[in-house]
Amino acid sequence: MATIGAVTRQIAALEISAKKPAATTASSSSNPVRPGHSKQPSQEKVTKLLTKFAAPVNPNHPPSSKLAPSSSSLRNQTNQAQAHTSNEAPKKASPVPTHQPIDIGRYDGGLEKENEERGEKVYGDAASELALDSSVARRYPTREWNLHSFDIGRPLGKGKFGRVYMVRTKSEPKYILALKTLYKSEIVQSRVEKQIRREIEIQQNLRHPNVLRLYGYFHDEKRIFLMLEFAGKGELYKQLSKHGSFSEKRSARYIDQMADALSYLHSKHVIHRDIKPENLLLGINGELKVADFGWSVHAPGNRRKTMCGTLDYLPPEMVEQKEHNERVDHWALGVLTYEFLIGNPPFEDRDSVNNTYRRIASVDLRFPITCRPTLEISLPGYLLKHEPQDRLPLSEVMKHPWIVKYRPKGQIRPSQLGM
Repeated sequence: MATIGAVTRQIAALEISAKKPAATTASSSSNPVRPGHSKQPSQEKVTKLLTKFAAPVNPNHPPSSKLAPSSSSLRNQTNQAQAHTSNEAPKKASPVPTHQPIDIGRYDGGLEKENEERGEKVYGDAASELALDSSVARRYPTREWNLHSFDIGRPLGKGKFGRVYMVRTKSEPKYILALKTLYKSEIVQSRVEKQIRREIEIQQNLRHPNVLRLYGYFHDEKRIFLMLEFAGKGELYKQLSKHGSFSEKRSARYIDQMADALSYLHSKHVIHRDIKPENLLLGINGELKVADFGWSVHAPGNRRKTMCGTLDYLPPEMVEQKEHNERVDHWALGVLTYEFLIGNPPFEDRDSVNNTYRRIASVDLRFPITCRPTLEISLPGYLLKHEPQDRLPLSEVMKHPWIVKYRPKGQIRPSQLGM
């Protein structure tokens, strides 16, 4: 069975014009700590192709709240996206028609097999609380969906509560999505019903190019299904594991996107609280996508006490069991920057969890001897401060000379558009 990378390469191989994109390579970093990183071929034409097939993201034109419940917010956005590309006729020399379906892979029957052996029906209050359906949502209602609305393709992975599959809607214009399965009885057993509801309620209202979209959701007797944006290049963690660390250029661009996404979330009073490489995905163009809002919270008062997240990314206030606010995400951004550049979290102690706690509480920040005191290693120092109010504001992160140095010329971040 082909891998997700193979799917991406297959998509990239489809041409919609006779002109072939030129392959470019990034210059190797002078920092001896990191392995070199080669830039992937341009995916600009793939983006145009996916405009017709993948559910698009248009943060400046969210679906109208005046839509009737039977209308599809996905279809509304696709029509808008296609309006900008309808005049772009393919060249005569194009070897592949633009309407050729994209292969979603062979379905392995896993949903049916798993459903026979896994999960049970839930009853009472739990059943009511987990009867989730985006077609009756108060904000951005969608059309009614069910499992028969999709052609199921290859598996993309497994989560704690079920599997994730690549799917395509049967109705035109055949959107490509990732369908995530959650088993209700396992949610109840883990006592996370409210957490799951909160995750869905938060994510369905977010509109940012660096935040994974939740397009809709529905349920049956035993399961909840989430219709998620398909991140064509998969998990960022796998890329980090493969390379060991990232080049300065790649790291800076990821942190720039992260800072903008977190700034957007905080403007909506959403604190993510579990930023780490495992919760970040990569879109078809390699753009970063913040995902997994399981520990997120909508906190207009911005003061919380719950200790959550992943140990290596916990800030001092959580380790010390104090109140926390959105600045926990600033700390996590600092840890992320360090891990991208160096290859491991800054306070990790593989021999002792207690030592990790101690190093976090005392902000025992160390850099390898081989690291020179350059711009890129100054940013974690500005973010990894014991007192939350001393951490560099996200607006200043995006102005940091190291970030600006590697930002593509002429690029306008969504925050500059007032998002």
